[in-house]
Amino acid sequence: MKQVSIIVEAKKYFEADAEKLDQIQEGDLVLVNIDFENRKADFIWYPAGGNPANFPAEEDDFDAVVNFCRKEIAEAVGE
Repeated sequence: MKQVSIIVEAKKYFEADAEKLDQIQEGDLVLVNIDFENRKADFIWYPAGGNPANFPAEEDDFDAVVNFCRKEIAEAVGE
C-alpha cells in the first residue's frame, strides 16, 4: 500500500479557491491523503485542536494534490 498523508494550513491549501478561503477560520488545518495505488486524493478540513476523524473527507484532484504536496515537501526540506 502506497499512501501519504500530510497536514497543512487551510489558508495555504485553499489559496486558489476563493469560496473556501472566505470560510476559513484562523488556525484551520487540512489533512491531505494521497493513495498512489488507486490514484486518489482527498482532504479533511478541520479546526485547530479538532480531531480530523470527526470531519468528512472530500475527494480532490489527484494530480493537483500530488503537485501541491511535492512543493510543500520541497519547501520543508529547503529545496
